[in-house]
Amino acid sequence: MDGSYDIGFDRIRTLAIQCHALDVQFDRLFNSDTICGQSDRIQRAYNRLLHTTLLNLAISIRVSLANEAKYKDGHIGPAGLFLVGGPASGRFSIKDICDKIIHAVRIIKPIEREMKGAGCELQGTQHGEPWAFGLGVQIFSEYILLWMDELNERTLAL
Repeated sequence: MDGSYDIGFDRIRTLAIQCHALDVQFDRLFNSDTICGQSDRIQRAYNRLLHTTLLNLAISIRVSLANEAKYKDGHIGPAGLFLVGGPASGRFSIKDICDKIIHAVRIIKPIEREMKGAGCELQGTQHGEPWAFGLGVQIFSEYILLWMDELNERTLAL
């Protein structure tokens, strides 16, 4: 990737909205009574869709916006935390979170009955050591949507 890709703000915004919608609807699908009920196949399909949509978002941000200052330097509030293999607490940039999404070998949103608004878990290894990162997809998506609006306003002002 040579940085010459221009995916565009609207495509990134669309992916962020899809991630947000997937996260918000999780509780309706898995923590409430539904017509379809629950099955391993439905959960597997959901996790695959969440994983690929998050991955598309992270890659789109990286190839289009890696030169933006906020990508590396702007910290996203309480969007994530290391569960295993990282600092106990920390502030993460958009780059940090995109890197975790891109390098995750598994992204799951475990079903925890009666738990509403739970985050998803990204898992992977770095230098042979396992890590797990809890991600608030809804919060991350909202920060990306806000950032896209800020970038649009800046480019319109030029």
